[in-house]
Amino acid sequence: MISGLQQEHSNSQLAQYEPSQYSHERASLKVIIGAKIWRIVNCSLYRYSPSLARGWRRFLVRLFRGKVSPSSSLSRSAIIECPWNFEIGELSSIGDHSWVYALEKVVIGDKVCVGDSVKLLTGTHDITSPAFALVRKPVRIDSGSWVATSATVLPGVRIGEGAVVGASAVVAKDVEPWTVVVGNPAAFVKKRKIRNK
Repeated sequence: MISGLQQEHSNSQLAQYEPSQYSHERASLKVIIGAKIWRIVNCSLYRYSPSLARGWRRFLVRLFRGKVSPSSSLSRSAIIECPWNFEIGELSSIGDHSWVYALEKVVIGDKVCVGDSVKLLTGTHDITSPAFALVRKPVRIDSGSWVATSATVLPGVRIGEGAVVGASAVVAKDVEPWTVVVGNPAAFVKKRKIRNK
C-alpha cells in the first residue's frame, strides 16, 4: 500500500515531469536537413546496394563527411545515423542490422569487428530532467576489438584495444584493453591473449 505522504510526493513529481518527444537542444537547420537527406540515402541507395558494393557504401558515408577507411566494410543493412560523427579505421567492419546512433562521435579503430545486430548508442536521456532532456556522449572502440552479435554499447563508453564484448552483452562502463566481458551489465571474465603463429 502507498501511504498518503508517498502518494502526495508521487503526484508532485509527476506534475513536474513533462517529457517531450522533441529535443529541447537546438540543432542547426543545416544539421536537421542533412540528417533527413541522409536518412533517405541510408534507406535507399545505401541499403539496396549489392552486398559486394562496399566501395559505394563507403563513398556515400564520405559524401556526408564520415571518415571511412578504404579497407573498411559497412553492411548494407547497417543503419548509420549522422555519418558526419562516424569514423572507422583500416580493416574494420560493421555487421548486418547494426545500428550506429552517432548523435555524438563514434570512433572505431583499425581491425575492429562490430558483429551483427550490435547497437552503438551515443544518445540517452537525463532521468532527473523535468523535460527528459537529451544527453549525448561519444563512443570509442579501440583497434583490435570485437563487439559480438547483439551487444549494446551505451553512451560514453570506451572499449579498450583488443577487448572482446560477448554476444548480447550490455556495456555501461569502459572495458579495459585485452579483456573479455560478458553479460548484462557486462562484467570481466578473463584476459584475452593472442596465440603465437
